[in-house]
Amino acid sequence: MDDYVQRIAQTLNSMDPTIPPSYDGPSTPRSAGLPGYSRRASERRVWTEHKFHLTSRGSKTPWATLKVFSRSPTPAQPPTFLEGDKISGSFIFNLDQAESITSVRAVAKGQIIPGPTDRDAFTFVEVASTLWSRENGDPRNPNSPDAYLGKLSGHYEWPFSLELPIAVTLTATNHFRAGTFQLPQTFLERRFPTCVQYFLVVHIDRGRFRVNSRVQTNFAYVPASRPPPPSLLRQLAYNQNTPLRGTVFSTRQVEAIGHFALAKPLCYTRGSPIPCAITLSSTDTQALDLLSAPRAISVHLRRRLKPLLPASKRNGVFDANADLSADPAENMVAASWWPSARGASEEIALGPSRRMSRRRLDGEIQLPTCLKPSCRIAHFAVEYTVELLPFKATAFTSADSKPLLRQSVEIVTMFPSNCPRPRTYAPPQYNVVRQEARDNYADGLGHVWRTG
Repeated sequence: MDDYVQRIAQTLNSMDPTIPPSYDGPSTPRSAGLPGYSRRASERRVWTEHKFHLTSRGSKTPWATLKVFSRSPTPAQPPTFLEGDKISGSFIFNLDQAESITSVRAVAKGQIIPGPTDRDAFTFVEVASTLWSRENGDPRNPNSPDAYLGKLSGHYEWPFSLELPIAVTLTATNHFRAGTFQLPQTFLERRFPTCVQYFLVVHIDRGRFRVNSRVQTNFAYVPASRPPPPSLLRQLAYNQNTPLRGTVFSTRQVEAIGHFALAKPLCYTRGSPIPCAITLSSTDTQALDLLSAPRAISVHLRRRLKPLLPASKRNGVFDANADLSADPAENMVAASWWPSARGASEEIALGPSRRMSRRRLDGEIQLPTCLKPSCRIAHFAVEYTVELLPFKATAFTSADSKPLLRQSVEIVTMFPSNCPRPRTYAPPQYNVVRQEARDNYADGLGHVWRTG
């Protein structure tokens, strides 16, 4: 499993992000023996040919071969498909001896698997195509009107093309409500038991009381989800005030007001920054200086996962619209902060002898490219929030232990069409926290598709 996770991660992270996806099907395959070469974004993508074999015991010559073309950069890495790609290839027999075979079927399916084994796996999508069956007649004579009752011997080749739907409609069960769901990305993480996997299988059926054969490979799937076009003025949404209470120097009670804002729309492409801002106000200037230090402000992108439990442990019905905020969360990446160029500090007179001090900071949450996109399907969910956590200022002890603010956000895989790429505004000297967080989560699956 660890080796497979690593190879999938290498596949998705090494794909050329400058070439837009093609929906025209495979073009010229890349042979394993030919060196790679650079291409301009305007040129057609070169698809990679993968081969998977079945051999008889004691023989090195395969008697069955599955060929498939994908976006993977090398044949050694698992096949990878973007939403809308056709799973195209061919299946080949090289039979030295006559074989009694009744049908050959190609199947692509996606499953949510609760643990290390595929026991109790839930199949959420499956598409199939019969490449040949006896009812089709003699495979060497396609015009034959009669069913073929003989055995197969020699060379045969059948092309196939399967297309996964963008979304699936699932009927209600005892464990989840009915709904229509976008297909999730391949999900494999060492620290999380539930995984989402896709399989391409060719079944070789021999009939009753005979042992069937199959050629199978896992493949990676990436949904093509986009955010709405961003505001040209980088407008900020989710403006909300929250009180900040605590003690400074273990003796003095202090209070400040925090005004936090996030860029809208609240949907972001992995690999891009999330602009944010915070304004802190207090009549205690000393406490305000402590709280407005960039490293004192703790804003994180956090993730919550809803696993698929084994059937024996499932109880109740999982609602696709259920609130997961009470579930355990993990910090994925922290925001970087720096004094705002619009005016980092301000003094406001409240009366003859009372003044309010204000500090403004701009921030960014740099999303790693390895983030899994948001998804909900059946029992499984990947959800993200941006949360303002209790401040961690020198000599300041927060009176709060829970998040001060929480806002749900959506993470997607592609940039908006016909829009400039989001750029970072963080000064280099304030990027330390962001880089540390990215390094901690560098083992996941992910790829940003730059198109449009």
